[in-house]
Amino acid sequence: MRRILLKILEKAILLISKDLEVSENSETCFMKILNPMDRIDYQHFEKHTKRWHTKFLGIKQGHTYWVYKVIDDILGENRHIKGIIEIGTGFGALSVFLGLECYERNLKPLLTFDTEKINIPRLFSLLNIEFIIQDCFSEESVKKIREYSNVPVLFICDGGNKIKEFNQFAYLLPKGSIIAAHDWTHEIYYEAIKDTIKKLELEQVKKETWCAFPDYILMSFWKKTK
Repeated sequence: MRRILLKILEKAILLISKDLEVSENSETCFMKILNPMDRIDYQHFEKHTKRWHTKFLGIKQGHTYWVYKVIDDILGENRHIKGIIEIGTGFGALSVFLGLECYERNLKPLLTFDTEKINIPRLFSLLNIEFIIQDCFSEESVKKIREYSNVPVLFICDGGNKIKEFNQFAYLLPKGSIIAAHDWTHEIYYEAIKDTIKKLELEQVKKETWCAFPDYILMSFWKKTK
């Protein structure tokens, strides 16, 4: 029995070591990943994002589970936030999670935008999630966003033009709001939004989690201070 257990342990250690194996080239990449202000090529760390694209309540995810934990912590530490707006509904997994956060924390029901129709999860109805199928930059959408964000909100940029989403909507949000950007360092990066960050004096939130091993949530969070 002891011999069998030792073999199992050896195999487990071998699997872990292979999973954490870092070549000379990827080690340099890891240093970049740990610096969330650098721009990173997905190809360098794609094999390390194994916890991405699974399922939440049977709904395909476009994120890693760990981003759910980070968002939950942020909402817990910023109880002045009274609603959540999401640009980019995708398959709806994160939307359902955000809707649950809104319901449990007694926030406004989630407001989420996408230009594509989806197979709407049943929980959208139960959680009173407002799913709007239209361009978030349309006059009607902007008006809706303005009306919703008359209180501090968590605003998630995860649509087809994250840089424009961030640079435009950050100015519309009230003080105390937190604006997040997914696919950080890839589709949106510091140099593309630095003017907005400086003008609005946005403060980094949970920076240590943005690009950290092993999950690489690739989502930045910024708090509006003025």
